[in-house]
Amino acid sequence: MIKNTIYTLFAAFLAVSMVSCEKNNAVVGKDVTPPPFVKVATWGAADTVGTYVIPEPDASGNSAPYIIPIGVTNVSNVDRTVTLSYSSATAVNGQQFRAPESIVIPAGEAVVNLEIVGLYNGYESVSRVDNLKITIAGGDIPTAVTKTHYLLTMKKYWSPPTDVFQGIYIGIDYYNGTEQDSDPYPVEVSMISANGPVMNMQVVGLWGFPDPLKFTMEWADLEHGTTTVPTQAWVSNLFGYGQSTTKTWGKGEFTVSPNAFTIGYENTVSAGSFGKYLSVFEK
Repeated sequence: MIKNTIYTLFAAFLAVSMVSCEKNNAVVGKDVTPPPFVKVATWGAADTVGTYVIPEPDASGNSAPYIIPIGVTNVSNVDRTVTLSYSSATAVNGQQFRAPESIVIPAGEAVVNLEIVGLYNGYESVSRVDNLKITIAGGDIPTAVTKTHYLLTMKKYWSPPTDVFQGIYIGIDYYNGTEQDSDPYPVEVSMISANGPVMNMQVVGLWGFPDPLKFTMEWADLEHGTTTVPTQAWVSNLFGYGQSTTKTWGKGEFTVSPNAFTIGYENTVSAGSFGKYLSVFEK
């Protein structure tokens, strides 16, 4: 009885093994080719965003491109074309950037680089930022379920001329558009820090006080821009009325030629406001 049971179990094992071997033999020696799909060929599942700071053009007038890898899940013995589309609320192909409507993945290759070339002169303002959506639209290869879009933020490289607004300036104050009954007076202007097109500045000697007043210069281009005065505590005892607080009033301006700038501001104390002023500074 025991022997019969052993023989029965052994026979069942052989039968299962033979079926398994038949299933394995179904793929042994044969090519298993994954279905072809095209997608953005970055590593991370969410790695489909980037920032392109367009560098200054070289001698030939071209800026270094931004590279986006486009890949397929298999290789082929023929060239295959991938079509692309671009959408932006502000950027235009041929004006702010240059990019192809299609790219070719050569035979035997799985990845090709899509080059987005920023047009440096297409950015009239150094504070301009464009958002561009790149979409794999179709072509010879079906698109993947995910990673078919790439979101690119574009802006031009900017290094402000930090030595332009430094030193001694002569200031004149205006109250509600009227020049004050005081002679022009000297102030000292210096830079605190710079971040892209924005320079953080200070003026010492405003209204004759040694307390520095901070303001910002935001460049629009190489020749001019705007100024603002962030809210700040200024003179601790302004004309005997106690601590003063200064905040911006309107927007001032600056120009490189002539080298001059204005700031608009309002000084207040606990008793009220000293009024709204525009101060003009020239070298």
